Amino acid sequence: MDIEKSREKLKKYRVLISKIARLKGMENMCPENRSRYRKEENACITERDKIEAAINRVDGGILTEILSLKYMCGKSLEEIAFDICYSKRQTERLHIKALRAIKI
Repeated sequence: MDIEKSREKLKKYRVLISKIARLKGMENMCPENRSRYRKEENACITERDKIEAAINRVDGGILTEILSLKYMCGKSLEEIAFDICYSKRQTERLHIKALRAIKI
């Protein structure tokens, strides 16, 4: 898969988390539309779970950790480099390698 396509699919993760939280709040605010909100929420949860599973399948090691920190935790590559005790440049190379390896 193209690196940019992988990146765009992974970026959806944080949006899905926000949307799930919003839909849960909407269920309480508008109980008459609860079933519709739950249906949307379940679709978002399914998509979120697919992204998490794809990240976990990459290698179970450093590549998975980089993708998790970047797309699930929202950290920058500089922050990730600090966390994993790698240089920023090496972290960038591993990030690209992880994007090439992921299958979403």
